[in-house]
Amino acid sequence: MAVLDEYILRAARLLRGDADEDVDALCREIMRVFDLDYTNPEAFAYINSSSSFRYSKSDLGMILQKLRLKREDSDDKAFGAAFCATITQHIRRLEQALEEGVKDDELKAVYGSIDYVYANARGYDSYTDGLASHSYGSSNRNDFNDEQTQLRIDKLKHFRDEELRKLKIAEAQGASVSLTASATSNVQVTLEATFEQIDKLPETTLSDDEKTLLKGMMGDLNTKDKSKRGSKLDKLLSWLAGKGTDVFIAAMPYIVQLIKSQLS
Repeated sequence: MAVLDEYILRAARLLRGDADEDVDALCREIMRVFDLDYTNPEAFAYINSSSSFRYSKSDLGMILQKLRLKREDSDDKAFGAAFCATITQHIRRLEQALEEGVKDDELKAVYGSIDYVYANARGYDSYTDGLASHSYGSSNRNDFNDEQTQLRIDKLKHFRDEELRKLKIAEAQGASVSLTASATSNVQVTLEATFEQIDKLPETTLSDDEKTLLKGMMGDLNTKDKSKRGSKLDKLLSWLAGKGTDVFIAAMPYIVQLIKSQLS
């Protein structure tokens, strides 16, 4: 667990009464560790006073929100505002359950909705390793706890990192194609890498039939007839506009590469 995540969890637990910590001490510790734009106006009244200002739970609540925004900003910078949106959404749902102390049947429902996606999707074979209740039917309340929630978060963060790494590799491979290679060969390499990215999209984002349709439309862009290529591109972009951001991001590198190859 990252340092930022640890402080968010400590603050959330203290606010809901599940931790034995001093509110003022935790607030001061967080303010020392992180550069947060937060000041309680009442603190100025204590500057020349013999007594010292003490942070309250209200202050901690505001600081917690600042920490959550900082985490979201960090994720956006690392992965892109829309990159792996589905995985990030599931990570944050689990983090919210952990911070709010969700338990029993409610936590079971959270697990079930997320486990169903990754336990049945290609490319996530290791997801169920170590999970106590991935069969969705477990009635043992001991299977639904903070450790199991954190394990799921760690697994999804690993998958997200892997997706980013694969995308960077695919981009690097497309950029390193020899300048003496033909435009057709150049596009073919990029097209194959793009198909791999499309196949990795979870079923909840794009069904198998939709993946086949998308790959067919992208393959049709190789036509030598410029007028037909323009209309096919318009049709493809219109179709993508109705899909999620993960689908759009998977397809765009190839489209941009194709346009560049035709202009060169």
